[in-house]
Amino acid sequence: MSQHLERERSRKRHRARRGWGARAGLALAAGPLLAPGLLRRLDGRRDRGEMAGNEAAPGGVDLWTESSDGTRLHLLSHGQGDEALFLVHGWTCDRTIYRYQQERFKRDYRVVTVELRGHGLSEVPRSLDYSPDRMAEDLKAAVDLIDPKSFVVAGHSMGGFTALRFYRLFGREYRDRLKGLVIIDSSGLPLTEGIVLGGLLERLYPFPLAGLLRLAGKHGGKLDGLKARLKDTSAAYLLVRWGAFGRKPVGEEVELVREMVMNTPLASVALAAKACMDFDNADALSRVEVPVLLLVGEKDKLTDVKANRETAARIPKAKLVVLPDAGHCTQLEKREEFNRELEAFLFSSFST
Repeated sequence: MSQHLERERSRKRHRARRGWGARAGLALAAGPLLAPGLLRRLDGRRDRGEMAGNEAAPGGVDLWTESSDGTRLHLLSHGQGDEALFLVHGWTCDRTIYRYQQERFKRDYRVVTVELRGHGLSEVPRSLDYSPDRMAEDLKAAVDLIDPKSFVVAGHSMGGFTALRFYRLFGREYRDRLKGLVIIDSSGLPLTEGIVLGGLLERLYPFPLAGLLRLAGKHGGKLDGLKARLKDTSAAYLLVRWGAFGRKPVGEEVELVREMVMNTPLASVALAAKACMDFDNADALSRVEVPVLLLVGEKDKLTDVKANRETAARIPKAKLVVLPDAGHCTQLEKREEFNRELEAFLFSSFST
């Protein structure tokens, strides 16, 4: 009898171990699928505690202009005055990336947020031309519409590339009016010199990657429906979080960028990515005569600190500020520190 009971207990223990093993196996298998959602919920509980007095800018005045090739462009204007700050967003972003700067700086300057072709409310160009020179012409169209007495241009990521190309092409035209440039999470070097896995991208570009991006841009409209179905997924959230933020982002800020990225037409995603690969302002940096402020996140994976140091070293009047623990969106992640640095630079630039 005792032997029978012992065998029965042994069988139960064995079944229990098998059950725990099966559940552990399922947990391991499901982990990669569940992790993005769990991380998203954890980020959503994180509050930076800086919201009081630092809200996003309400309203603003919608303005419209056309670039040199007839592409219709949207601008958002806050504040008044003869001194203007032009804010230019990055790849797959829009006017809302500067939500914490528009309100802050409209008290002292006219703040004009420029949406480049195919981004935000601006038109996708009929020619599908997103080349660096065309984007610089988009910025020029905005400056000419506002026609300020003096101005500073601040560009984030692709917008930083655009600001430097604008100076290269049109700097002499605005010599007495353009007071400075602010390069945000960007650089003056080729993208491959600052982005994670840049060496691999360099081997793939231009062949075959340039052709694939052109193909995706040409036929992107057919896939926008699929992209829309992925828009609200935790996988999309995780991708944006990894690429654009530091280690402990506020969930609301990641969601903001996810919305921008997933709302950008696939034609713009592909062809603006190609433009980023084609930007190279390195040989013109030594000829930049205006003061330049470079702001970069310590954890930036897309335009790293090393590329920013090299850029700053080549510009005669450059100041580099590295914001600790931030990724590729310092104007969101470190907005108080970011705004203090920008405020000091604007005051100095417009005072000279």
